Amino acid sequence: MDRIAVTAAPVSAYVCPDCRVPLRRLFCPQCRHEFPSADDGIPRLLSRHPRYEQAEAIAAAYEDIYTVQSNVWENQGRTPEFLRYFSNLLDDFPGDRFLEIGCGEGFLLASLRPRENFAVDLSLEAVRRARSRARAQFSLALSERLPFPAGHFDLVASVGVMEHFLDIGEALGEIRRILKPGGFYVSLTHVDVSLAERIAARTSEFVFPRPRPIRLARWLRDRAQRNRLREVYPSQPIQNRYTTDGARAELERAGFTVRDVLHRRKTPDLPLAGSCVVIYVARK
Repeated sequence: MDRIAVTAAPVSAYVCPDCRVPLRRLFCPQCRHEFPSADDGIPRLLSRHPRYEQAEAIAAAYEDIYTVQSNVWENQGRTPEFLRYFSNLLDDFPGDRFLEIGCGEGFLLASLRPRENFAVDLSLEAVRRARSRARAQFSLALSERLPFPAGHFDLVASVGVMEHFLDIGEALGEIRRILKPGGFYVSLTHVDVSLAERIAARTSEFVFPRPRPIRLARWLRDRAQRNRLREVYPSQPIQNRYTTDGARAELERAGFTVRDVLHRRKTPDLPLAGSCVVIYVARK
């Protein structure tokens, strides 16, 4: 794929992640801190608050992941079929300003319709790869301290990120803050599923109301392949798991109205990697 030239975000697009004061050439006039940028101009807008000092170690862990691997999350369900489905889902939402939290290597961004797109991640290597693939305004930032003004975005999305927040209440509060009134947050996350829910999902997918032996054989094949690859999956620093209802409760506690909850236990044909993958559509 051809490399895409990306201009730096206007300075007015960013605020200090701690003071929330507009930055002047990456300088905060309130706390007097000048935020660094990488050699290629990617702003490093990480919080300096002591509460989030572990963010540096977490960023280093993700940097290691992206340095040694490419197409990092494909084996966890980021297939072309999934990207088509999820990008079409996002494209149906109105509005012209979009943020992806945890953009990774930019596969989702590259598949979206043109908007005023922004993206954040903790890994500089991931962002560099994403810039070669998608048109957006990129920065390094923490979900709990997003460097954007209040009411800045029509739509925010994350894929496989919500379960890795340092503080889910703080992160969801930040996402709600930067959304316009009536804006949407679409989050794909991995949840804990009970044995009864797993059995019900397999039954509806392969047995009832009609048997699907070919689909069952493919699922068994894919599961065996995932099990072989499991030991080489990247190990992420933070692994929180919520139940389906628990994650919904976190969104509602943050002030969102959950408009839809999508998963294969309800709709077996969704191109998601198993019954533990859930998409929440939440509105401010």
